[in-house]
Amino acid sequence: MAKSKTAANAILYYESGQTLVNMAALTDSGDHLKFTSPNENWSGYDGREPVVRPNGLATGGAITPAATLTNNYVDVAALTCFLAGVETEVAADADVECARPDATYLLLTLASGGYTNAVASDIGKTVTGGTTGDTGVLVAYNNTTRQWLIDQTDSGDVFDDDDEALTIGTGTGAGSMSGVAVAVTHKILSITVNSSGAVAVVAGYEGTAFSITRGDIGGPPFIPATSIEIGQVRYTAAAAAAVDEDEIFQSEDVHQERYDSPVWTEDWAEGEVNFASALPLIHTGSVAKKVYAEYYTPIYSEVPNAADFVPAETTHSISSTQIYGGAVGAASSSLGQGSFTAHLSTGVVDNLLKKKDKTLWFKFYPDRYRDEHILTQGKLGVSRQFPAGSSIIANCTISASEASVDKES
Repeated sequence: MAKSKTAANAILYYESGQTLVNMAALTDSGDHLKFTSPNENWSGYDGREPVVRPNGLATGGAITPAATLTNNYVDVAALTCFLAGVETEVAADADVECARPDATYLLLTLASGGYTNAVASDIGKTVTGGTTGDTGVLVAYNNTTRQWLIDQTDSGDVFDDDDEALTIGTGTGAGSMSGVAVAVTHKILSITVNSSGAVAVVAGYEGTAFSITRGDIGGPPFIPATSIEIGQVRYTAAAAAAVDEDEIFQSEDVHQERYDSPVWTEDWAEGEVNFASALPLIHTGSVAKKVYAEYYTPIYSEVPNAADFVPAETTHSISSTQIYGGAVGAASSSLGQGSFTAHLSTGVVDNLLKKKDKTLWFKFYPDRYRDEHILTQGKLGVSRQFPAGSSIIANCTISASEASVDKES
């Protein structure tokens, strides 16, 4: 029969101090829900709690048609936002230009038969029609829909042969037209605040219809990783005109990034932030917005002469209500206090006593020579005893808001 192990070699540590970690970007774990720091155990010491600041709009920033009624212009109201963890004030900006679809852009649709995918290195190269000899520079492509967006070399390059072969000079993409070229009509522009705290417009690729896919023809653009999106302007006509209210969109999490949406929870034991829903991948490289945090890490010191550690754990109970012919049961849970005993030196100036009524981390090793341990965070309560014939004792409680966490290393 295996021998039961005791805690004779146990050791208990308490949070005796803190080290500041300045505001820095957290790391996306890959699911765009959990963002982690390089440090476990964020301190919750009074006045030194973590500060989490996702990039995004905080207040203001309404986009409206330009008061001057100038064609293709909007006004942006003053706003506050968080950029790189810093609360930033941005002044109102009037007459912000939002260019309409380019009149020299054409959309070419190719047939499925004989189609060869375009590649990224084809962008900027010349597309040539085999029959008409028309030419234009490749601006964007979508191999799924077999659409190429081109910029005409001159106004006579209209690609009006509905089945001519197309090639890309020194490029890869090739195929045959499935219809004549069409002038673009649709365009989405993102109104952003850039890393300098200034309003900036980022244009998407023109098309003949809207796409919901970032970076696609007719879709909203990817925006720089250091910028935030506060709204979009969406055009369905190339002709210059005053911007209409119906062309402006500012729905949060769709057209606008807010710092406080989606909501998140903070796991101070693991040093991470968990969002309620995945952050949209709207930034260059198909990445989520940046999430920043400033926090303190605990400095641990041994609780001298400690004994009888009890972690904060959840217990469950059943209650019943008598009904005709039987009983109805209900389960409930409660979180108990953690506790330990400390044999004090003076009972007055011991370092542990200076942390009374503070929220601290406690790290308990059942065996000081092994890695596994228990983490408990809570408010330290102390009840002292001064017996005449034995050690001065502090009966300590740890009032935790979360159950203790078991760690393997």
